[in-house]
Amino acid sequence: MKKVFFYITLFLILLCFFVIYNQTDNYYCKYILILYLLPVSLLSKRPNIIYYVTLCVAAIVTALFTFKFSHTSLDISMIFLLIIPILLLFSTKKIMQYPNLKKRNNELKFYKEELINEEKSLVERREFLEKKLERIIQFYTISKDLTKNMDVPEDVANALFNVLTTRPGIDYVVITTTNYNDDKYSSENRKELKILSRLSEEKKQIWDKMIKDNNEISLLNGPAIIKSLYYIENKPVVAWPIIIDNKINSCTFLVTEPSYAQTYIEEGEFFIPHLKLGTKRIILFSELKEKARIDGLTGLYLKRFFLGKLHAEIERAKRYNTNFYLMMLDIDHFKNVNDNYGHLVGDEVLKSAANVIKTSIRQGDIPGRYGGEEFIVILPTIDQRKTIEIADTIRKSVKDIVFKSNGKTFSVTISIGIAKYIKDIDIDNLIGNADTALYQAKKSGRDNIILFRDDNSY
Repeated sequence: MKKVFFYITLFLILLCFFVIYNQTDNYYCKYILILYLLPVSLLSKRPNIIYYVTLCVAAIVTALFTFKFSHTSLDISMIFLLIIPILLLFSTKKIMQYPNLKKRNNELKFYKEELINEEKSLVERREFLEKKLERIIQFYTISKDLTKNMDVPEDVANALFNVLTTRPGIDYVVITTTNYNDDKYSSENRKELKILSRLSEEKKQIWDKMIKDNNEISLLNGPAIIKSLYYIENKPVVAWPIIIDNKINSCTFLVTEPSYAQTYIEEGEFFIPHLKLGTKRIILFSELKEKARIDGLTGLYLKRFFLGKLHAEIERAKRYNTNFYLMMLDIDHFKNVNDNYGHLVGDEVLKSAANVIKTSIRQGDIPGRYGGEEFIVILPTIDQRKTIEIADTIRKSVKDIVFKSNGKTFSVTISIGIAKYIKDIDIDNLIGNADTALYQAKKSGRDNIILFRDDNSY
């Protein structure tokens, strides 16, 4: 393409020259016009022999044609011919000076293209990192907001579920936590991962089966893909474990698209520490709540919390038309123990009696300290025979304990009053009935069990 342009340019210059030359009649002007071809031939950006020789030949031929073999023709010929060796000299020097100029030029072009490609790669990498940073900042903000005002696992689970299900590449989320039942005397009080997420019953059963006693989960120490759970949806499952005191406290499972699995493993590294802080906050809150409802000496529920449990049990009995029993217990002559042996020994007696009550009742029964040396127990879904049997076990066990103080031994007895919940009775009357039965047990000689009866026959 460059050669074509070169020859077209050369042709146009010569055409313009001859047109103007033919229009000039004056020999002096024609002489000047021929000499004008010399600077024109030297105007190229680099020495070009072909370009110059062509114009040189045109000038000499035109001079010979116009001035014949005269001094003028000779002058013009000499001027143009003398320039040729000079041009050759400069051209040769340049070639000698830069023998590999073309090769070097190609190398520089190659390096330039490499630099341009590297720049594009760096720009793309920067954009990728900026997006990743933005995503991390979003997760950081979300996690802070998430754990700011959450005090129970269910609240955190619901908030976390709502946040994660809106993220790209996540099909659904399964949130689990270690199953610590609120009722410390319940038969459900065992350690295992319990599902908190809203799942269909069928899917929940599948997940329960797959995560139960799963060694891959128990060995987790950070976010990872759980291969054994892949077959639930035939998609990767990313686990975010919350590990506290070297034990998994809770675990969030993300069912993701294959291309997003690695992304959520990386984001888990940033997200998990904030969830861990939130979990510790929940545990601390639970411990404080537990201390607020448990008697420090006996380990039984405090009266205020126990009455809330009793109220809930009454409402449940009304709704399902069921009955339950309320047992009130009082250590006989407890004032004498404090007077004769001191309050520290009295505390030991209270603790021992409380331990007997806790070990004698069933899982699911609710014991409390009603005040001083008085205890109280709710016994749901039980018949009269079994209630009296439990009461008698407590009575005999307390009586069999031998206490020692200052070289002396002694024992104590306990009196028990029992009242049955009947329809439409309120909490005050129910407690009053149990207290009345306890009073009758004291009145009838202590170390006794009395069941409340409406007809006042005990």
